Amino acid sequence: MLKIKLSSLKPGARLGKDIYSYDGNLLLPKGAIITSEHLEAFARRQFDEVFIMETGTKISSEKNFEEVYSQSLDIAKSFMMEARLGKPLEFDEINDTVNLLVEQVFDQHGLFRQMRLMKNKDDYLFTHSVNVSLLCILIGRWLKCDDETIKNLGVAGLLHDIGKVFVENDILNKPDKLTAEEFEEIKKHTLLGYNLINQYPWVNAEVANAVLMHHERADGSGYPVGLKGYKIGFYASAVAVADVYDALTSSRVYSGKVSPYTAAEILWQESFGKLDPRISKVFYDKITDFYVGNEVILSNGMKGIVVYVDPSQPTRPIILAGDEFYNLAEERSITIQEIID
Repeated sequence: MLKIKLSSLKPGARLGKDIYSYDGNLLLPKGAIITSEHLEAFARRQFDEVFIMETGTKISSEKNFEEVYSQSLDIAKSFMMEARLGKPLEFDEINDTVNLLVEQVFDQHGLFRQMRLMKNKDDYLFTHSVNVSLLCILIGRWLKCDDETIKNLGVAGLLHDIGKVFVENDILNKPDKLTAEEFEEIKKHTLLGYNLINQYPWVNAEVANAVLMHHERADGSGYPVGLKGYKIGFYASAVAVADVYDALTSSRVYSGKVSPYTAAEILWQESFGKLDPRISKVFYDKITDFYVGNEVILSNGMKGIVVYVDPSQPTRPIILAGDEFYNLAEERSITIQEIID
């Protein structure tokens, strides 16, 4: 498949992927020959790009992060909507997408800034899936996992919330606190996702387990089983850490986002009895290094730049604001509220 700008598209091309409306209605099926009428309809709906078939075409790795992220997001949206309509998952789509994301994570220092710029790009379910995939790949690199494990971690991240496509949108997007009954419906997404992907022999068993178990917690407070101890497996533990971090740093319908520093501190706290400390500790230690040089807003209203991270207290860096240095390890009442660059 090839993703092409609508302005460059000519009648006669063959559509490479089904096109859906936002509410999941099929607008044009994969394989349809695109006509001038279709092009006019695309323009009315303000489509910028579509996928077309091109023999022998692979996803190109020579793309910048925004192009890769946008293409991955489109594919995630497509296969999730198709899953909701009962269509099978396609190995090549997921495999090629994760391969492309794996390549992007080699440029680790630009990753978090680029992800932050993409945060409001689309529906949370889809961006969250791509973000968790990227974070799982990064965790695999930090822990020096082999290439196959890193790729499988990316697949686990991309598919971890696929069961949510079977949960009513009114519950998923409810801006108020969920009732006990509604939360029970949300909790079903882990089993629904597991049942969906477990039917495909190309899905690694540990990936399927991660889809099922990524909300389990060591103190027994998680779901769907309420396991106690660190028994859920490495893939599920990695997805759990990535899932929590991205959720905390994203704006959701029922919750505002927190800064990456606050999120890292929460991960550290959760490593005592909830999240696997082997993973949350390396995440905590590594994550804040990426924000040296970034402009931030402090809780006292000042703007400043992160100039130094103390390895012993990575979430309490030194900030230069104007002509004054703030050592947050000593000035405990001041926190980083937001990263703005």
